[in-house]
Amino acid sequence: MDDFTAEQRARKFVQSVTLASAPVPLEPYLAHIGAKVTADDDLAEGEAGYTMTAKGRHTIVVNGNDSERRQRFTICHEIGHVVLELESEHDDPSWSYERRPPNEICCDIFAAELLLPVSLFRPALLKREIDAQSMTDLAEQFNASLFATGSRMVAFSSEPCAFVVSQGGKIKYVFRSSPLRDAKLWVPSGIMLPDRSLSAALRKEATSAGPIELDADEWFDDVEGGVVLEDAIYNASRDQMLTLLRLDIEDMPEKAESSIYSRQEDDEGLKELDGYLPWPSKR
Repeated sequence: MDDFTAEQRARKFVQSVTLASAPVPLEPYLAHIGAKVTADDDLAEGEAGYTMTAKGRHTIVVNGNDSERRQRFTICHEIGHVVLELESEHDDPSWSYERRPPNEICCDIFAAELLLPVSLFRPALLKREIDAQSMTDLAEQFNASLFATGSRMVAFSSEPCAFVVSQGGKIKYVFRSSPLRDAKLWVPSGIMLPDRSLSAALRKEATSAGPIELDADEWFDDVEGGVVLEDAIYNASRDQMLTLLRLDIEDMPEKAESSIYSRQEDDEGLKELDGYLPWPSKR
């Protein structure tokens, strides 16, 4: 199953229940598939949960030591396994940004669609800037993770922006808005955070504050000119960084004439370097 199919099936599932406001109650989703939820306090750290099925009834088990937001995501993720009929491929801890197996990616996409449904999230985003404060406020409003919220912000934004996820100082995933993809601009993954970035500064000193302005080529590959506005949130206990980048539509950087990536993308259709979600790459 591909990401797009998971997204579309999630949206169809959401349409089968009535949602009036955020945060979205999970009971209608659970009732629709005939499932109940129980907590297990003995699950190991990083083990988010699993689903047991007997005689057509599903029991979703969540880690009783996880936060409410984490549990809500786990519930929706497990609903995804049931609806999409995908087997679990749990290996890395649920909070890790290491590359996840295909089935888990699809269920992550499904979960984000349930927690941050288009009909409620898009109108809420219209009133917000693409910055860390908005990501925090929307996550609180929808009782969802910062990861899911940041990804959705970029997915629905009409501005050229990106959501960058890094762990241990290394960029793991980059989610781009449609305008940024149309401009054929990207942040390379698999490299360390730029030295002059706010994100790098936050890893060294948690008191650093954003947003800040930088030359666009600090973050974006093979560009000339332009500035980028950067804001970020750092989780020191897990050494994880969530970064939001926004370009000024009136002062967009241009692709460097000598860029090999530019030629490849134009001539060969170079695959996007967006990580695992179009969302959600999409998380």
